[in-house]
Amino acid sequence: MGVRWVKWLDRITVEDHESPNVYQQQDYKVLPPEAVDSESAKQYWGRTPPMYDIPINSAIAAPADGETVTLSSTGTVEVKGYAIPQGANGPVTRVQVSGDGGESWVDADLHGSDENMKWCWVLWTANVKLATGQQREILSRATDAGGNLQKREHSQWNLRGVGYSGYGRARDLTVV
Repeated sequence: MGVRWVKWLDRITVEDHESPNVYQQQDYKVLPPEAVDSESAKQYWGRTPPMYDIPINSAIAAPADGETVTLSSTGTVEVKGYAIPQGANGPVTRVQVSGDGGESWVDADLHGSDENMKWCWVLWTANVKLATGQQREILSRATDAGGNLQKREHSQWNLRGVGYSGYGRARDLTVV
């Protein structure tokens, strides 16, 4: 994830044109729907504008896809993750988590989020009710100070998925 949030700089160069760097040319662009794979994307790289803001996003770090989880005595599972605001619209003000396909949501506890963290990731935890069984799923969604709410829909395709902003997901869980 270090590519998304550069932490070490040797120098800064200000230019009046888009960087020719391969990452800017072929990664940070959301291509039209006709670009369905790397080969069909080639014709769009040079004529698609760069993505300057990363959309609001949240991700579930634990439990991991395919994991077996044990319910607590209260019938919940501890879920952990991170969220990022959309561009300059930070900080993240809310993360919600669902264990029933989005029918109901619980607010996560945000760790260290305040108005001084406009551009920062925020870590979160939540205790979510889940039904026992196989192929369970947990969802997460974030909101930032600019009012941006992460959407359920899958984002438009791009080669490395950098512009993805659909719900965070932990899939194929076995709950015991």
